[in-house]
Amino acid sequence: MVRRLALAAIAALLTTGITARGFAPNQLTAESQYEATVAASPNEAAARADELGLASFVHRMGTPGDERTANYVRDQLIKAGWNAQIVTYVVPIAWPVQQRLTLFAGTARARNVSLYEPSIASDPYSSDHAAIGIPYSGYSNDGDATGTVVYANHALAADFEALAKAGVDLRGAIVVARSGGGALTAKAFEAAKHGASAVLVFNDPLTGGYFMGDTYPKGAWRPLGGATRNTMTFTNDPGDPTAIGIPVPGAPHKPFSAIKLPPIPEAPITGDVARELLEPLDGPVAPPDWHPGFAFSQHLGGSVRAHFVLRSKRFFGPIWDVIGTLPGTTDQTVVVGSHRDAWTYGSIDPISGTVDLLQLARAFGKLHATGWRPRRTVVIGSWDGEELNLFGSDIWVRQNEAPLRAHCVAYVNTDEVAYGPEFGAAATPDLAGMLRDTTTAVAAPDAITPLDKYWLAQDPQREVDAIGGGSDHEPFVYHENIPALAGAYAGPFGTYHSAYDDPASLAIFDPGMHRAAAAARFTSMAVLRLADADYPDLRLSGVAQTLRERIAAFEKGKGDEARRAVVAQSLVPKADAFSVAANALDARADSAVAANDVAAAATTYAQLRSAENAFFQPDSTKWSRTLLYSVSGYAGGVLPSLDETLSPDGDSALTTLQAAFDAATQAAAAR
Repeated sequence: MVRRLALAAIAALLTTGITARGFAPNQLTAESQYEATVAASPNEAAARADELGLASFVHRMGTPGDERTANYVRDQLIKAGWNAQIVTYVVPIAWPVQQRLTLFAGTARARNVSLYEPSIASDPYSSDHAAIGIPYSGYSNDGDATGTVVYANHALAADFEALAKAGVDLRGAIVVARSGGGALTAKAFEAAKHGASAVLVFNDPLTGGYFMGDTYPKGAWRPLGGATRNTMTFTNDPGDPTAIGIPVPGAPHKPFSAIKLPPIPEAPITGDVARELLEPLDGPVAPPDWHPGFAFSQHLGGSVRAHFVLRSKRFFGPIWDVIGTLPGTTDQTVVVGSHRDAWTYGSIDPISGTVDLLQLARAFGKLHATGWRPRRTVVIGSWDGEELNLFGSDIWVRQNEAPLRAHCVAYVNTDEVAYGPEFGAAATPDLAGMLRDTTTAVAAPDAITPLDKYWLAQDPQREVDAIGGGSDHEPFVYHENIPALAGAYAGPFGTYHSAYDDPASLAIFDPGMHRAAAAARFTSMAVLRLADADYPDLRLSGVAQTLRERIAAFEKGKGDEARRAVVAQSLVPKADAFSVAANALDARADSAVAANDVAAAATTYAQLRSAENAFFQPDSTKWSRTLLYSVSGYAGGVLPSLDETLSPDGDSALTTLQAAFDAATQAAAAR
C-alpha cells in the first residue's frame, strides 16, 4: 500500500507537465512519460540488496574485495541493459603490515595499547578486526619512534610556537593532535619541522562526538572508539604521482619517492587511545582553548613516553574502474559517477553513491527496453582509488581527455548521498538553475512531498553550494573545465572512514533506505534531463552573476584597498559586458528551443562552451587549468587568480583575467 501511494504521488508530480528548460514544446509529453518511469523506479528493497552486495565486506583499493565490487557493479549494469566493462590501471599501493604503540607512564610497567576500534555488540561487522585492520593514513612514511608524548592541539605552526614558549621539548617527541585546522599532511610536515618523530591524530569529542549528541550505535555522532582514516597525498595533485603517461598494466612508473610525503609517520587513533595517552601527561597545563573533551585537566607534555612502530608493504598493483554506457542519438555525452573503494566497508562512503548509480542504471534500462534512446550517451563511471588520491577518475579523465573536452556536457557526482535528513546540493554556477528545477520533479524521502518544498522548509534560499573539492568531480571541473553537480541527503556522519561505516549503521543513517531511494530519484532525474533535453540546461548567466559577485566582494576586502580598487575598476566593466552577453545568449537558446530550431540551439550551446573555455588554460603546467574555480579559497574558490592580482607581480594575473573576460564576451555575443 505504501509503495502504491508513493508511486501515485510521484505520478502526480509529473502529470501536470514538466517545466524543464531546454525541451521543445513537442517533446514535453514524451519527456513527462519518461520522467514518470524514472521517478518511480528507485526503491528501498533494491537499495538494501545493493548495500549488502557491496558493503558487507571490506574493500580497500587494490584488494580482492575491491575487485569483487567491480565485478558486482559490472554485472548489475549488464543485467540492466548497459554496455559495461572493467578498466584496469596500475597504481602505487601501501598497506601497513606492522602497527604497534607502547606506553611508558610513571612507575607503571610498559603496556601495549590496542589500536583497533572496539567491537560493538549490536554491529556484528565491527568484530572482524582481521579484515578491518588498524586505522592508518594512506602512504604514511614508516617509522620506529620512541619519545616523549606531547599534546600539540591541532599541530599547526602557531601551536608549535606556543609549545616552545611553554618550554616543551619536541625533539624526538610523539605528538598527539586533534583533527581539524588543516590536512593531516600539514600536521605531519609541521611536526617534523620542529623535531617530532611521529604524529598521532584523534577526533575530539567536543566537535564530533558525545558533546554533540548520541554517538554510534545509539546516534549519528562519532564514538570514542572510532578513528578517521585518510590519505597523506594532500600535497600532491590528484591522480597518480608515479605515473609516466597513463598507468595501464605494463606501463612504467616513477618510484614511490615521487609521492610528496612528510618524513615522519602519521596515523589516526581512536578517542579511547588518545585519552589513554593524554591523561597521564604531567607537564604544563594546556591553554583553556586547547582542551579536548575529556574529563581531566589537559597537560602539554612531561615525563610520559611512548614507542610507536609503523611498517608498510609498498608495491604497484591493480585498481578497477567500471565504465557503463547507454548509447545516445548524438555524439554528446553526460557522465555520472561515484567511487567504489572504501577504507573499510564503506556503506555510506562510498556505497550509498554506488547504490545511486545502480538505481539510475535500472531506471534507464527500463526506458531503454521500451525503445527509448537518450539524445546524449550516458556514461556511468564507478571509480576506484578515490580515497587515496582520486586515482580512478583522474586517470580515466586524462585517458579520455579529447572526447570529454569535445562532447561531455556535464558530470554528475554521487559520493555519500544518503546519510541524513538535510538535502544539500552543489554545482558549478551554470548548472545551479537546472539543479533547482529538478527538485520540483521528484519526491523527498517520504515519497510524497515534492523535493523542492522539502528543501525549502530546510533552506528558504535553496542554496546551491560551490562544487568545492574532495571527490571525483575534481578532474572534470578543475582539470577539464566541465560543468558538474551533486545532490545528497546529509547529516552528522560519525562513522566516516571508520570500522563502523557498515550495513549495520544504516539503521541510524538511512532507516528504511528511504533516503537512498530519494537520492536516486534526484540523480536519475537530473541525468535524464541533461541527457534528453534539446538544449542541455546550462545557464551562462549563472556563471556571469557569480563572477560579478566575486569581484564585488574582492573590492570590499580588507588589506591592499588601493590595489583592490584598481583591479576592480578594470574588471567590473568587463564582467558587466560579459553578463549582458551571457543573458542574451541564454535568451537566444530559449528562443531556439521554443521554435524547435535544432541548428540554432546547437550554435548557442557551442557559444556557451566557448565562452566558458575562454577561462580555460589547456596548456597550463598546473593540474587545475580553469580560471573559473578552485577547490578551495575565498567565495568557494571562484576566480582564484583574482587574489593573485594583489601580489607584487599581480599585473600578469590581472592581464590574464582581462583577456579571459574579453574572449568570453566575444564568444557569447557572436552571431
